Amino acid sequence: MQRPLDTILFAAIMSSAWQYTKRGRLSQTLELADVPVPEPGAGDVVIAIKAVALNPVEEQLAQAPTWLARFMGVASVGTGPLVPCQDFAGTISAVGAGVTEYAAGDDVFGMRFAGDGNGALRTHLCIPASSPFIHRPASLSVVHAAAVPLAYMTVYDALVVHGRLPLRASPGGPRRSVFVQGGSSGTGAAAIQLAKAMGLAVVTSCSTKNVEFVRQLGADEVIDYTREHVPHQALTSPHAPYAVVLDCVGGTDLVDHIDHLILRDPDAPRLGIYVTIVGDKTGRDSMGGSITNYFYPAQALRTLRGKLADVPYLPLKSVLSGPRYACIMLEGTKAKLATAEDVIKVSGPPPIDSTWAYADAKKAFEKLESARARGKIVITLD
Repeated sequence: MQRPLDTILFAAIMSSAWQYTKRGRLSQTLELADVPVPEPGAGDVVIAIKAVALNPVEEQLAQAPTWLARFMGVASVGTGPLVPCQDFAGTISAVGAGVTEYAAGDDVFGMRFAGDGNGALRTHLCIPASSPFIHRPASLSVVHAAAVPLAYMTVYDALVVHGRLPLRASPGGPRRSVFVQGGSSGTGAAAIQLAKAMGLAVVTSCSTKNVEFVRQLGADEVIDYTREHVPHQALTSPHAPYAVVLDCVGGTDLVDHIDHLILRDPDAPRLGIYVTIVGDKTGRDSMGGSITNYFYPAQALRTLRGKLADVPYLPLKSVLSGPRYACIMLEGTKAKLATAEDVIKVSGPPPIDSTWAYADAKKAFEKLESARARGKIVITLD
């Protein structure tokens, strides 16, 4: 195990974590606690955290009823102190036996799903070296690096994995388009930036105050949902139909229009899909993603029929199948995260709504809970 002397001295003086033991909004339930400095086991690394980005899923996990947490296989309130947050940037302070890819002193960034309550909102995080984190390039600041992982890999899954669009567009090929519902959110902004870096035309929706913000990110057309009818404007846009419709808001406003929104091109039969990271639900505090297929029968049927569209030689396919549809949950990997550096060189770093001191973590969550952030909220530990 490698551990520089100055790191040992610092760790012995200070190690803490923001924890919660009660169900509710994290701005109300978090408490700062002293905790032991973790020791890495075989295959593990300990990371001195420098910055942490917030995501709505943190609130959703913290407010999930016990039955839902058990159904999902995640830690629930009452099982011990839980530490939130998944996105981080920091410096490796120690490595366990068998770790060769990393060494003490390496700057890294990535994510660690906090479903077991071992999240990143702490001074030191111990995780397996196989977790989805990588070396941080010098061109990416600690704050911007922390803001990348969850949002970027989610939209990578939406556009590249499910959308089947090439990360690097072929010269001379047709210019495809995407529609992003909720372009001013952290994930929506990441989607606009990735889509533009991929050479796609982007139509997005947002409120009046965020129109200029998403235009600066590169949106080709902006629909102001406070003044315009989003489905009508999306359908009549010169960029319609879309290779990918990416819903970052939730609900069913666009669902009735899937047939006309998504691309049906005989020359590109694999393209055209509606992807949602939320599902049919609309409440911000309840869990979104693929888990909602269990609780919304119409959504589950829509998902199944969309999968059947890819089944070759299916009897009665025109009756049984439907437009391609996916309600997704992120599967983070090092390989996906490694593609972010080249994308950021083209699109620029992720937009930051605000940064907060570690001591003000509860205030940072107040901002997240307000649903008024434009881009990412980041807590810094320096």
